[in-house]
Amino acid sequence: MPILDTFYAKGATSQAAYRSKDEAAFWVRARRNRLLAGWVCDLTDEDSQNYHRLLLDADFARVSTSATEGFLMLKIRNDLMGFGIFLSPIQLQDVCRGFEQQALLDLGSV
Repeated sequence: MPILDTFYAKGATSQAAYRSKDEAAFWVRARRNRLLAGWVCDLTDEDSQNYHRLLLDADFARVSTSATEGFLMLKIRNDLMGFGIFLSPIQLQDVCRGFEQQALLDLGSV
């Protein structure tokens, strides 16, 4: 019986670690999106309340797929172009990576 107890304890620990990692990834994406939204609002005349709500929508933070990320980057690029700010996809990805690094640092300090 002790072997089964050990097996169940290991399974519970693995589930907790997975959940913790998943929550951390959610937090980093949400924080990164908040930083991106603030940056875009500073560059444009967008209403920060509505723009924050758009980028912090649960669908963006909950699901991290290349299609979702692509839509987010396209949305931001198009919004910036509407205000005469032209960034290449690579430049925007660099900004996004910088905000993601900041979010990771913020997570580490919490």
